Amino acid sequence: MKHFSFAIIIVVSQLLDAAAQSKKRFDIFLYKPPTGFELKENENKLFYNKTEGKNYCQLFLYPAVSGQSDAEKDFETNWNFFARNASQGINNPETKEKDTIKGWQAIFGMAKGSYNGKQFVITLTTLTRGNITFYAATVFSNEKYLQASRDFIAGIEPDIEKFVPSNNKAPTNLPVITSTSANINTTMTKFRTNFDDGWHATAGAEYVQVTKAGTEVRLHYTDWALDDARPNTIDAPEYYWSKYVTPYFNVSNPQKWAGVQYPVIYFMEGSAIEKKTGKACYLAIKIVYSGGAKPIVIIAPDQSVYQQQFPHPNDADRMLNYNKFAVTANDIVGKWTGSGGGGVDYHNAYDGRYITSHTLSTSDEFIFNGNGTYTSTYRSANINGGNAQFGGQDFKGTFSVTDWQVTATNRFGGKTINYNAQLIAVKGGYLLYMEDPYNRSMNYTLYKTK
Repeated sequence: MKHFSFAIIIVVSQLLDAAAQSKKRFDIFLYKPPTGFELKENENKLFYNKTEGKNYCQLFLYPAVSGQSDAEKDFETNWNFFARNASQGINNPETKEKDTIKGWQAIFGMAKGSYNGKQFVITLTTLTRGNITFYAATVFSNEKYLQASRDFIAGIEPDIEKFVPSNNKAPTNLPVITSTSANINTTMTKFRTNFDDGWHATAGAEYVQVTKAGTEVRLHYTDWALDDARPNTIDAPEYYWSKYVTPYFNVSNPQKWAGVQYPVIYFMEGSAIEKKTGKACYLAIKIVYSGGAKPIVIIAPDQSVYQQQFPHPNDADRMLNYNKFAVTANDIVGKWTGSGGGGVDYHNAYDGRYITSHTLSTSDEFIFNGNGTYTSTYRSANINGGNAQFGGQDFKGTFSVTDWQVTATNRFGGKTINYNAQLIAVKGGYLLYMEDPYNRSMNYTLYKTK
């Protein structure tokens, strides 16, 4: 394959001057769909593919995010995540060009790789303006696709007025999420979170995608129908492997966890090839049971990187903590409900005969109004043997919201409480979690009813 320059100055100039005719929208962009290509994805990224015999061309556009206000650092982050793959001979860019056009810092990188003895080219273009950054990438096996790659990148038109300059950007293309408790359509506004330790989480329709330095973790949502459909003759690792791994990866010799431990560890791992991209990787799945099965799929560049991050299968469990998204007032306006409780049966210590029982059940309801006011109710039923006691309290006041806090006035004793708050993505919707930082026993996990 001949060496070539991508002519970044011309391409980026066209990109920033692109007309909006016959274009489609993704994230903050208008773009021209490439002729003859098949749209494969337009949720967490834009992905077009064209296959002609043994030749192929793949075109990618990733959403604009809050970057590091440094084009070099943004490019390095993008290159490490998308392109760098030692097993395919791709390390640093072989060609790298820079320019500044109309306030955008543009960096283009290119490298050649090899998979199954066949060469291919990866290009990646990062554009940064202030704290806004995005990138487009192409992968192709034949130089005849060079013009299609140029045309695709040149046809991208960013609209920075639609960008929310924060670590959690308002979506422009996120699918509508439907509440699990009623047919209510709602949208999580800030569906991305950048954590201080370098992990980045994105809430999608089927799972939360968590990424860091080339490693991807998929936190699949509990799917009760899928859980109930598992035959008793199939163990959990094999079952969820067949649902969440086999359709997307080829794994030659998967290994099931053979250690003896309680609680039981449901785990499988192995070297893999991603079917869509042909990239080699190391893959593992861990099933965590907590209110249903929570499958965690980890995709690392290679086995050594995987083992550095997750030396033991149980180390994967901590990734569930990254299902955490910021709150806005728009997200919580409406009616929210939660419940709790428990019970104890008492038996004679000598003959096992039942003596009595003690149960407690509680329910909470919050209504957040668009005018900044709220009402809430607390109800409890305490049943001790044959005696029942019922109680409850009603509250009303005002509320305000920041990313990780819901402040409510006139709570217990007339106090104002600054609750730690977050959204938790689930299949078909999200939950609202609020916790009193000074009384950790006072916490609410609520689902939206209308």
